[in-house]
Amino acid sequence: MPATSLLNVQQRELIAIGASIGGNCMPCLRYHFAEALKAGCTVEEIAEAIELSKMVKQRPITDIYRLADELVQHAREKTSATTSIKGEQ
Repeated sequence: MPATSLLNVQQRELIAIGASIGGNCMPCLRYHFAEALKAGCTVEEIAEAIELSKMVKQRPITDIYRLADELVQHAREKTSATTSIKGEQ
């Protein structure tokens, strides 16, 4: 870290916890969780950082699941319409 960091050590560790969750890095999360406690963060502050990270990470997961479901539904509707037209002939 630069010697003139604008963030204090607690803030940096809470950010690092979020980045660890975002990056799926279990060793990083373990390390930064312990460092955050050593730096004076409360368990409640860490828990809040974790919950925020989970919410941010969940958004693209929810979006991709929604898109996958929409694509399947669209394909089913298209197949159903095509089958109906063939059945009428």
